[in-house]
Amino acid sequence: MKYETKINRSVKIYEMTTMICKMNNHAEERTQMCICLARIAKERDIKNKEKWERGEKTQVNLDIFTMPNHIKKMFGEFLKTPLYTEINTLDGHTDGVFCLTLHENKLYSGSDDNTIRVWNTETYELVATLEGHTGDVCGLTLHKNMIYSGSGDTTIKIWNAETYEQVATLEGHTNWVNCLAIHENKLYSGSGDNTIKIWNTETYELVATLRGHTDYVRCLAIHENKLYSGSEDNTIWVWNTETHKPIATLEGHIDSVLCLAIHENKLYSGSDDKTFRVWNTKTYEEIANLRGHTDYVLCLTNDGNKLYTGSGDKTIRVWKI
Repeated sequence: MKYETKINRSVKIYEMTTMICKMNNHAEERTQMCICLARIAKERDIKNKEKWERGEKTQVNLDIFTMPNHIKKMFGEFLKTPLYTEINTLDGHTDGVFCLTLHENKLYSGSDDNTIRVWNTETYELVATLEGHTGDVCGLTLHKNMIYSGSGDTTIKIWNAETYEQVATLEGHTNWVNCLAIHENKLYSGSGDNTIKIWNTETYELVATLRGHTDYVRCLAIHENKLYSGSEDNTIWVWNTETHKPIATLEGHIDSVLCLAIHENKLYSGSDDKTFRVWNTKTYEEIANLRGHTDYVLCLTNDGNKLYTGSGDKTIRVWKI
């Protein structure tokens, strides 16, 4: 009997050891290890109880394996998902993914397959597919439970973020809608027709059309009561969001302005000329012209005193700002 117990114990230890050796970085398999430990501890407790009732000597208690704080203390580093581990792959789009935005526990993706897909960020399951555009989905933004999507079909569509039903279609642009931004109750859309259109988010009516750029409007940013627009005409225009009048034109880039970001009183612009520039939002003067990338600067984002720039040269550079 004792011999059989030792064999069973050895088999369980061997199975557990084998499982640990085969483990990779997937959280699901590490979870199975915890389940295995808990089962061993549970079986040991049952046997100890039977032995105690018979007046026999019990084995070492393994309750530590069933206590979360002990598991974390003993196996925390092993159970932790390694940094930069790919957790999942969301498959569904049938063409390139052009834009992404997050809201609460949902990820929204716009694609060259003309659709918007909604994903649960906890389960990674596809929640819904929004169909209606007849061209690439180039831009996405959310505001007050509404999803706004700009497309190569020259339209902007509005969707209910709860029911995923299409609420309205805004027509007026005559070329691709490349970018979207929202400020208070106004939606701003930049287009390949060289204009920026302003829409009322409550009535869906066209409020105004801003003209000034001589080429595609590629990016928009809003700060306080100013709208900044970057274009393939190599300029950045500054507009008053109340009067819709131009305030200033920032010139310096020698190729298309592809992205904009604002931090405190500084505007950052990335360009096809491989540089990003820093501008004073009060005086509109160029503060710096920073070089380092060997291809176009496509995206910008900042965090505290650091600015991150992404480029066609396949690198992300970090700058002290």
